Amino acid sequence: MKIKLIGLLMLLSAGLLHSQNHLSIDEAIRTGLESNFGIRLEKKQVDIAKNNNSIGNAGMLPKLGLTASQSNSVNDSRQVFLTGQVNDKSGATSNLLSGGVQLNWTIFDGMKMFVRRNQLQNIEDVANMELLLTVENTISQIHQQYYTLVQRLNQQKVIEKTLALGNERLQLANDKLTFGSGSRLEVLQALVDLHSDSAAYLNLLDQINQGIIGLNTLLGRPVSTVFTVDDQISLTNGLRLDSLESLMLQRNTQLRLGQKNEDLARLALREIRSTMFPEVGLNLGFNALNQQSQSGFLAENRTKGISYGVTATMNLFNGFNTRREQRNMQLQIESSHLRTDELKNELTAALHAAFRSYEFKSQLRVMENQNLLSASENLRIATERYTIGDLSGIEFREAQRNYLEAETRLLTVVLELKILETQLLQLAGSLTNS
Repeated sequence: MKIKLIGLLMLLSAGLLHSQNHLSIDEAIRTGLESNFGIRLEKKQVDIAKNNNSIGNAGMLPKLGLTASQSNSVNDSRQVFLTGQVNDKSGATSNLLSGGVQLNWTIFDGMKMFVRRNQLQNIEDVANMELLLTVENTISQIHQQYYTLVQRLNQQKVIEKTLALGNERLQLANDKLTFGSGSRLEVLQALVDLHSDSAAYLNLLDQINQGIIGLNTLLGRPVSTVFTVDDQISLTNGLRLDSLESLMLQRNTQLRLGQKNEDLARLALREIRSTMFPEVGLNLGFNALNQQSQSGFLAENRTKGISYGVTATMNLFNGFNTRREQRNMQLQIESSHLRTDELKNELTAALHAAFRSYEFKSQLRVMENQNLLSASENLRIATERYTIGDLSGIEFREAQRNYLEAETRLLTVVLELKILETQLLQLAGSLTNS
């Protein structure tokens, strides 16, 4: 009965990742960058910013407009002239047809158009940086989901070994009871421990299934997609705090975004200052008019011709609003600079804290490796002694538990190291290059 239970559990676990489609971490990242919904949405924002970044939107190009109109009227009129002539018309019609083309071009606006052009370029740069930040966050999430799944699958193998040992222990206890050298208590203890391990195994299978669904969702593909993953977590050696900190100050995406917002605030100040200069524009137009009337002085009036000129406007006084806006924008620049300094301080603190944890976890990994070797040897000896009846079931279970806990701790610390490594690379702005 218990052999059938173990077989059923193994069959259930095989169904979770039974596939020939192997998914490496590089392939997972590549798929995520192509299909993740958050990245795809952010790319649309980049396209919008790119479309807006044009000389026309900056106000550097002329504006050309076409106008046309026709109006008709029917009037009763009576006109008496000084000469005594009377012009009395009933139902007189009047038709007016006019049209024209007008070109207006601002040739100087206090350099505002050039400032606007720089603003549009900076806005596009910000959109690209926000896309990069989304990419980095997505890669970080993929790393965490992927390697957590690897860790759980390795933990599954450990529990499967434990289940196999527990099943052998139960069979051995039953055999001893049959031949009169064992006790019913020993059988019940083995059965309880096997049930406990089976429950832990089922909980782990549920976590694995949730991990598969989570990773598929993150990669923007159907949640029912089945795949296999790597069986080991590879770690990067040689990470140094001084190198990471130097890279962070140069390449961290959040920090670069803060600096770009400072640039936008300075450009906004230049835009306000440009209103203190005159605005000069050129205009050129062609107009035509055709009017016909059955009453009045003219029966027909036709005109056409070209008009051109120069306009200049300048704001001389607007209630000190320009000075107020300049002062507010100067304060905004100072606030942006303070926020950048605050962010730099927070990122530096996060980098130092993560690196310190990375160092501690690296030392802990070495210790857990040694501990696992000892626990494995202890379990081997305990198994031999239990088989020949030289060790009680409780003592054997203790050795078994120690081995399971040692293996789990090592897998956990390796996963934590990988997550810390990903966090450090992201802080240093090197995650997309890793």
